[in-house]
Amino acid sequence: QRRVPANATEPGHSRRCEKAGGAMRRAAKPMVSKPADTHTRARSAHPAYPPRFQLDAAHVPWRVPLSAYAPVEFVHPAVVANDCTSKPGGWADPVEPIRADILKRGSFEYDKLGLTVAFDEAGRPLNPVGRTGITNRGLLGKWGANHAADPIVTRRNPFKSGSPLEVVVIQRKDTGEWAIPGGMVDAGELVSATLRREFMEEAGNVPSEQRAKFEEMTKALFKASNAREVYRGYVDDPRNTDNAWMETVAMHFHCQPDLAKMLELRAGDDAAEVQWLEVGEHVEQYRKLYANHRQFVDKVILTHGTRPS
Repeated sequence: QRRVPANATEPGHSRRCEKAGGAMRRAAKPMVSKPADTHTRARSAHPAYPPRFQLDAAHVPWRVPLSAYAPVEFVHPAVVANDCTSKPGGWADPVEPIRADILKRGSFEYDKLGLTVAFDEAGRPLNPVGRTGITNRGLLGKWGANHAADPIVTRRNPFKSGSPLEVVVIQRKDTGEWAIPGGMVDAGELVSATLRREFMEEAGNVPSEQRAKFEEMTKALFKASNAREVYRGYVDDPRNTDNAWMETVAMHFHCQPDLAKMLELRAGDDAAEVQWLEVGEHVEQYRKLYANHRQFVDKVILTHGTRPS
């Protein structure tokens, strides 16, 4: 177990200037804490993690003193094995964090408030929302923000009475929960490319004779004119730690009627199952979507509703 120093740099309370991406940005105002309900899964159990140090919502913010805080130190062997400095093509950061790389990568959550990433005395980046009960990186490859892209693909189901709004979801192999099909943004990759790639990998396991048709439909679905960003920032993910956390860009793509009828779904390599899921609080699987994916789709309801108007 590793104790976080009592005088660790508090996110949002530093007035130092950091140079990130060639520009000087001043962290000059306190970070506004997120509501506790956006940081519950980041304190919950994960099948590949040891038990976390237990803390209540009141002690999540770094600004709240917690002298007894003794988070569990954990990094998964798969992360260590993929250290990019020792393994060609490795997807993980080195064992020790490199401050310049973390600042260059940036953080959507810190950027929203015009703040720089904060670090503790050991040089590790601090989760912008607060404590999680685990230090190091867990299953996440990057120190600091781990950037992902999540495509929210919806349709009006033409085969159901009332044509309810549905969203594409996949069943995760690690936790068994239903989730938006998304994935990590590769270095140098555009978010738009990640969205299309992940959708095809997780929901596009089609027979070879149908592959060309599926790719043509997917290309039409993910064209720029059909995209709308609904969220950019922190994800309340059970893989998060004090020093590594998930952030995402969630983009909405709505299927036109003809495509809605044609687009069949089959699970790919990264998903156990895939389905069109009806959107609404009356659907249990929707209420229990992975991380805060339900909140992302809720933003779509504001513009599309759950039923045709």
